[in-house]
Amino acid sequence: MNRFGTIVLVCVAVLLLAPAFLRSSPSSQLGPGVVVMTPHNEQIRFELGSRFSQWHQREFGTDAHVAWSTPGGTSEIRKLLQSQWKAAAGAGAPFGGDIDLVFGGGSYEHGVLAKPTEADDPGSTISVPHGFSKEDLLAWFSTDTIADGRLYDEKSFWIGTALSSFGLIWNEDEFAQRELPRPTDWSMLAHPKLRGRVAFVNPAMSGSVTTALQSILEHLGWQRGWALIRRAAANARSVSGSSTRVPGDVGAGEAAIGPCIDFYGRAQVAALEAAGITGRIQYRDAAGQTVVDADPISLLRGAPNPELARRFIRFCLTAEAQSLWQLPSSDPDGPQRFALRRLPIRAEVYEQLGDRMLDQVDPFAEAKAAAYPNRSARAFIVPLFVSMAMDHRDELREAWHAIVEHPAYPSSDDVVMAADVEDPELRLMLERFDALPSVPMPNDTVADLNDPTVLAAVKAGWLRDGFKSMGWWDLESTGTLALQARASSFFLDQYQKAANP
Repeated sequence: MNRFGTIVLVCVAVLLLAPAFLRSSPSSQLGPGVVVMTPHNEQIRFELGSRFSQWHQREFGTDAHVAWSTPGGTSEIRKLLQSQWKAAAGAGAPFGGDIDLVFGGGSYEHGVLAKPTEADDPGSTISVPHGFSKEDLLAWFSTDTIADGRLYDEKSFWIGTALSSFGLIWNEDEFAQRELPRPTDWSMLAHPKLRGRVAFVNPAMSGSVTTALQSILEHLGWQRGWALIRRAAANARSVSGSSTRVPGDVGAGEAAIGPCIDFYGRAQVAALEAAGITGRIQYRDAAGQTVVDADPISLLRGAPNPELARRFIRFCLTAEAQSLWQLPSSDPDGPQRFALRRLPIRAEVYEQLGDRMLDQVDPFAEAKAAAYPNRSARAFIVPLFVSMAMDHRDELREAWHAIVEHPAYPSSDDVVMAADVEDPELRLMLERFDALPSVPMPNDTVADLNDPTVLAAVKAGWLRDGFKSMGWWDLESTGTLALQARASSFFLDQYQKAANP
């Protein structure tokens, strides 16, 4: 291993081992500790951690605490654990021994932790089944799904603790100035009047944003969904690397609108109201166009304190812990300091809490299954978005500007596609702007990425390196990067043609 690789692995080890020092510190006097790696914010960590200690003392008569590890977002956590696994495998050492649980993030990332890291070894998963009985699950969940999403893993690798949905946060003053209607769905991100005023996030840096874009594709359809995403990116004031940036930018007036996770949006609204600023920003879910995703917890292989870890999971599913997500701090059953503004995952909690909830929403009544589900779609979001919206930002904006300034461009609050216009020049511009590339396939065939039925085959061959022996990319590279490079050249050519018909 070279020096750089050694340094990387040392850094990984330091990040992973840090909570163990807290757990074993003789000066902490906190009793036994469960080490939890999480992307959750300080408010969630404080409220869940302190209430767990109280619950454990009450239920078991002993002290217990949570030692939190916060290395970054869910994607960063997953990559960190994969790096640790790779280092352990390379050294012939057992995996784990430092972290008990991963808590928070979307079901996709937890699903990755549950997949074997070695194809021929089903026991090489990073997470392990939690071990709760069917009776436990039936006591916590009256159903195992919400719309088309699962509340817990069928093979017991992860279990949801809260729900996340996705929607829009917007600045009321900016919308009034532009004489725009209040947004109800994703289409407002593509409005021509919002050029340079959309806050957007690169899905390559955020698993939650990837889930939001997946929701757009699966509710609007593959082609129309990418058309909206491309217009939103063209409207973007900037494309940041953090999903927490969007509500802050909108609240500060740096942007007019942006997509965000529900609790980020609601928390930003509440923060301004607490500061005496009411009515400046609003949040709402994208009506009928959002996925409702479980926010899971997973038990890691080699967990040093698996019994206490299972107790923490059990605590998170109690009515006591579920109430913390939605009650105000003024409620006797609510959090101690912070309003968390999350959605509970247990359906009966909504009926039990009623109008005591801060947010009067019931996702179990409102969630809708996706109209265009495609299991392969998510894998294409990062490579296509990067090549479409990041590699040639100036050309993207210039092409979009040329389109919306065309004399024949219709006045509409919806996404205007080529089929919606009669002018032949404008139609050609839109066709070029919205086109997706083709890639070679075996037997001298090609796969047109405008067709969602080819995604599974392209994913297996290109994104999962199934075509590695075909010579279509350097063996030192990957099929994903090769597809991304092809797409990048294609989009540049299309944008230039669209801007200069």
